[in-house]
Amino acid sequence: MLKIRCSADNSIHLPDMHQCPYFLLKSSLFGICFIAVVSCGSYHYAAPQYSDLPGDHAVVLRNVDNMRFLGGIKNSEGKMLKDSIFFRSANLHHLKKKSMAAFGALGITKIIDLRTPHEIEEKPDHLPPGVDFEQLAAFSDREDQLAQARSLVLKGKVTRKDAEKRMLEFYRDYPVEHPEVIRRIVHEILDSDQPVLYHCTAGKDRTGIISMLILKILKFDDHTILQEYLMSNNQRQKIIEKRLNLAHHLHVLYPKLDIGVLEELSWIRKEYLDETYLSINRKYGSMENYIREILGISEEQQETYIRKFMY
Repeated sequence: MLKIRCSADNSIHLPDMHQCPYFLLKSSLFGICFIAVVSCGSYHYAAPQYSDLPGDHAVVLRNVDNMRFLGGIKNSEGKMLKDSIFFRSANLHHLKKKSMAAFGALGITKIIDLRTPHEIEEKPDHLPPGVDFEQLAAFSDREDQLAQARSLVLKGKVTRKDAEKRMLEFYRDYPVEHPEVIRRIVHEILDSDQPVLYHCTAGKDRTGIISMLILKILKFDDHTILQEYLMSNNQRQKIIEKRLNLAHHLHVLYPKLDIGVLEELSWIRKEYLDETYLSINRKYGSMENYIREILGISEEQQETYIRKFMY
């Protein structure tokens, strides 16, 4: 059976296009599916929010999606973040041996995987030699619930509104559910003296929240942080459009599937990140309190980080 898989970072995954011929040959609905797939029609999705930052921070590494470094942007004090120190990406499951040299040239010495143990077991990173690896999941593994959600999506029992609610809940819970893990992630990144890569599944939600916290500590304003966050839409645009069009073509197989659910779980938007800010403010009073009390970063330590990573 063709499966649409929902990962722990709220992405629903359709099969790659190159897998479709195999599926079609095995299906008794070959004729119908073939017509659907080669149909020249396209799905008209809702307009996503894009970043206005220049795209020269992207790292093009074969089979690694949504990879870039945080750098070349100014904080609220007018100081510039150094390039090629903090890297972020989607998972490294498809990183090939022939790309290891290109990866090594980036100087990354540590990889922090934000995924759950189940996600890592399902799609483990292909790690370059000599790189430290650490798995730090601040998200509880709810695979049984996710499996049930997949079935409900295919049956049309999950709507766009339901998906939006799920996304907002995720962004609300992630920074406060296991704050001790968030604290460790942040310190592993900021205390390193060498370039670090951190990632989740798609490199957009958990990775986006951690990036926001790093930039907050380095005193970046909300607008700049938002633009860096939205860059995932810019970098994943072709992937998402391909996925949505495939879902549209195969809709004959799952007529009750709300493609709006795929949209909601594929794109990111300002309202999601706003929910993280609101969650932190509600529980801890302010972002500053969260940085001081939960992340354990004093004002003096914050200034040390700014001197270390800014110029």
